[in-house]
Amino acid sequence: MNLLALSLLAATPQKDAPIDRHALVSRHNVVLTAFEGERPVQVGNGEFAFGMDITGLQTFVPFNTMSHWGYHNGPVPAGTKIEDFQGQVWDTHGRPVRYPMPDPSHPVISEWLAASPHAINLGRIGLILTKRDGSEAEVADLRNPKQTLDLWTGLVTSRFEIEGESVSVVTAADPKVDSVAARIESPLVKEGRLAVFLSCPGNNPAGFANFIGDWSRPGHFDLTSPPKSHSASFSRHMDELTYHVGLTWSGSVALQMPHYSGAKLELLKAEYGARDRWVDVTDSLRPLISNGELSVRATNDLTKEDPYLQVRKTLRVTYRISAVTKTAEVGENEDLRLDADPNRHRIVLRPAGSELAFSCTFAPAAFAKSLPDAGQVIEASRQGWPQYWKSGGAIDLSGSTDPRWKELERRLVLSQYLMKVNEAGSYPPQESGLVNNGWFGRWHMEMLWWHAAHWGLWNRWPEANPSLDIYNKLLATSTKLAKSEGYLGARWPKCIGPNLREWPHEIHALLIWQQPHPIFFAELDYRAHPTRQTLLKWKPVVDATADFMSSYAFFDRATNRYVLGPPLQVVSENATVKTALNPTFELGYWRFGLRTAQLWRERLDLARVPVWDKVLKGLSPLPTENGLYLLHEGVRDMWTKFNFEHPALTGAYGLLPGDGVNKASMRRTLDKVMATWDFNHTWGWDFPMLAMCAARLGEPDRAIDLLMHPAAGFQFDARGLATGGPFPYFPANGGLLYAVAMMAQGWDGSPKTQAPGFPKNGRWNVRYEGLAPAL
Repeated sequence: MNLLALSLLAATPQKDAPIDRHALVSRHNVVLTAFEGERPVQVGNGEFAFGMDITGLQTFVPFNTMSHWGYHNGPVPAGTKIEDFQGQVWDTHGRPVRYPMPDPSHPVISEWLAASPHAINLGRIGLILTKRDGSEAEVADLRNPKQTLDLWTGLVTSRFEIEGESVSVVTAADPKVDSVAARIESPLVKEGRLAVFLSCPGNNPAGFANFIGDWSRPGHFDLTSPPKSHSASFSRHMDELTYHVGLTWSGSVALQMPHYSGAKLELLKAEYGARDRWVDVTDSLRPLISNGELSVRATNDLTKEDPYLQVRKTLRVTYRISAVTKTAEVGENEDLRLDADPNRHRIVLRPAGSELAFSCTFAPAAFAKSLPDAGQVIEASRQGWPQYWKSGGAIDLSGSTDPRWKELERRLVLSQYLMKVNEAGSYPPQESGLVNNGWFGRWHMEMLWWHAAHWGLWNRWPEANPSLDIYNKLLATSTKLAKSEGYLGARWPKCIGPNLREWPHEIHALLIWQQPHPIFFAELDYRAHPTRQTLLKWKPVVDATADFMSSYAFFDRATNRYVLGPPLQVVSENATVKTALNPTFELGYWRFGLRTAQLWRERLDLARVPVWDKVLKGLSPLPTENGLYLLHEGVRDMWTKFNFEHPALTGAYGLLPGDGVNKASMRRTLDKVMATWDFNHTWGWDFPMLAMCAARLGEPDRAIDLLMHPAAGFQFDARGLATGGPFPYFPANGGLLYAVAMMAQGWDGSPKTQAPGFPKNGRWNVRYEGLAPAL
């Protein structure tokens, strides 16, 4: 064997025994022992997810039940129509271009287009726990709660006590059907003191909502067919939206439709104020009680004058229902809702025997076949999740001695669970997945990289393919948009919903870094599936993308080069759009996109497109100043005035393979970012992006430090839910998964060593399998 062969053998990672994936996953099972009213544990299948409190259902907190198909358009405002919207015309290199920005002549329809469609909460499912005195149990009545999420099976077991009586709830979601199920065991079932309710909120198109919908105005489900012995189906109507709900149950169960029992609400005392100044408003509120309900907003209208100027007031009340006295309070401008009979808006499953198991299935269309029962859903979860964990890649850090190994591995495992639950559906995910609503539940197409690229490196293409099909769905409308603005090819939108219509916004109209994404995804797909079929599948999208990119670049005769912008908005969204020119990241991505598009032509034995090469060759160089890369060409005082938000200039050699990048300049740039950037004013995916840059530059210790950075914007709670934007922020989870897979398996041109992106200090023992290298 010659010296070259020996050196190659030494540089090739040696095969280890297969990773014990069950042990890897199970050592990070989620165990909670305290009630948390803001953050749910979830079960789901990527298309559908159910968030629960510590009881295993949505008993005390209206966490959300969401799907990728559950969106609602409110009625078009009276006196307007969608066709009224005209956007704005801006000068673009000497020609007028109409952009989808808020229309100053039609502000009402512009606002409606921003909020429509919005994601909805499909329904709430919870326990009715009755105490010995006949009142419903509240959070304070819970004792000894313990909730365990078994990651390997996707089953959540929740145990707690009410007045000394034990309750056990096993919750699961079906891997293929949008169904959640629970099996409940408790002496309370036989005693008739435990039931299950199903309810839904009224519509509320809020841009950001932890609890989606308006619970002060409950909605209702309509019975669609007579109940059978163990099942019933319902429908929910919201303007033009109709969806369907199916219930199944085992044992002897009475199905109770919403009704008012006649229970009375007695208001004992109500006062409004703050600190030492309170006004009695009991007599003002009592006449507002109707049929056992009180709904009122806490404002100064409750009193003749503001009882405490410039201080936030509180409305607090003491009331009685069924001889039980309670108190409640809300802050100023919040709604207080009291109901003597909450079951008036609920469908209730009331067991008459000693057991209760049920399933609840949601669908956009009427059910064409029988619904899965609780046992089938639980067993499907028990069988389905191990198949997921055994697929694709795995990373085991348990042989490491660096004290951070277990936390990093925990974040990886929990992120894989959460991305499967929230982000493996038929459409791209919103930032917070299927947990709650951010930006009305819209998808940010530039963020699709962070949501989906990790699937490629972890070789989980069945999870990636449904959402990546968005480019085929968008091709016609994106081609129309590009043509309307005077460009070739397809201009991919920035922020849309399932109707594929852009949300009118200046940033949405002018952001461009999402444009090369489909070429990146296509290349990942081809690396995993190097066939002509893959090439042909992506060819229309790749061609349309490159056509737009080449026509978007403007040839500046004065400087004899192609430029990007203005107008444009940069990755960090903090530039002056009418003057922003040649941002570093976008120039690097344009080079990568056009170079790769030509490579696809060659793989298909097609001629290179001359104009793509012309633009590629003539593109402006990445802008520098004093040997450092810049946010964009011409920016002033960048390191003191723009050293916040996304440090995307480092992404040109990290996230991207470095087209047009000088490594020495990038090394100096990364050093400058680390020394000057405001890491308290960044986003969750910034840290994986920086870590990838450090890894490519041969600084693995810095890469690990960045992935374990203490900044508040990159933390992972006990469930694995990440910070870094509106909470939870799944781009942080996706970025972590991509960066660590890249550091383990390597990238194009990386050193041929075991885990080339991890430190070689003897403290990291990285075992991995089934991963793909980064581009």
